[in-house]
Amino acid sequence: MSGRDVVYFSPIPWRGLYQRPQHTARALTASRRVLFVEPRTLHAPAPPPDEERLAFLTLSVLPVNARRPFVRALARVGGRIALVRDGLARRHVTLLRRRIAALGLNAPVLLFGHPELASLREGFPGLPVIYDHMDDILEFGHGGGELRRRLRGLVAAADVLSASASGLRAQLVEMGGRDPLLVGNGVELEHFARREPPPPCPPALAALSSPRALYVGSVAEWFDVELLHAVARARPSVSFAVVGPVRPALERAVAEAPANCHYLGAQPYAELPGWLHHADVALIPFRRTRLTAGVDPVKLYEYLAAELPVVATAFSPELQAAAAEGALRLANDPAAFAAALDASLATPPDGPRLRALAERRRWTTVLGPLLAAIDAL
Repeated sequence: MSGRDVVYFSPIPWRGLYQRPQHTARALTASRRVLFVEPRTLHAPAPPPDEERLAFLTLSVLPVNARRPFVRALARVGGRIALVRDGLARRHVTLLRRRIAALGLNAPVLLFGHPELASLREGFPGLPVIYDHMDDILEFGHGGGELRRRLRGLVAAADVLSASASGLRAQLVEMGGRDPLLVGNGVELEHFARREPPPPCPPALAALSSPRALYVGSVAEWFDVELLHAVARARPSVSFAVVGPVRPALERAVAEAPANCHYLGAQPYAELPGWLHHADVALIPFRRTRLTAGVDPVKLYEYLAAELPVVATAFSPELQAAAAEGALRLANDPAAFAAALDASLATPPDGPRLRALAERRRWTTVLGPLLAAIDAL
């Protein structure tokens, strides 16, 4: 090991959806030790055991995104009370100091993936600070002025800034950020690449008739349920499989799905290759909003690595750039989306070309500038 140790403040638990935070932490462990600090709220899973170069610390946070409205309301009120907020922060600093000392981390870099815990940097003066802006967090509908204040403070304090999409990089510049790096999302290529023998077909997918159109990811406010259902009704011979957790606010809409549209719940990351290998086309039916305009979707590169044709809405510049390279088809209304789906199913995918597009997006490649910036501190 030669790199400087890192304390990574993740916006999601390790055992949640496997996304940019986990991949970033894994890439960092190639040449340094990493302490992965995750938020814990109600019913959050416990972190896994420590590894040789990867350790974990869970810090309890106010459940501002709890499923029950009254719990969310109480948490947000608590966050506005200085005694509660500051007392929780002091507890966090104490726990973090103990963990850093126990692991023997020497003057680590503090890498934040979200401003929620950004005030903790004040308990560690003199340590370098990095902020990785991976979502338009101000568009998620919670946090309000306090979150905006923390975000601006973190941007001003950071020694290094990075953003996962061009729109997010522009946000950092607008906030006065100094030379933010553009560090897009990537793919664990070997995990998703087609291979022989193929992974087994999950029973829930095997029960669906072909052709199969697949979406993998959260069903949240950015997911266009109405669009997907309209396309499914227009193409009754196609089975639509949606793999991922459904947010409470969308449960009623999901319950009205047509008979050929199946919501199959979240599945382990380790099993996702089986889902992709046995699908015929992959989907990204996102709404076009300010939030999605700043998205460089990890799932696109996972689909490409699995050599699947992709149909998506044109929600971000990153999607439009990928479409210009022939990586996917774009459509924004039900009729156009259904037509693009037909074209994708009628044309055998050019597997080698799709894999080559994914090859350029290996996590170790796209995260290179961020890792180099850490080493330069």
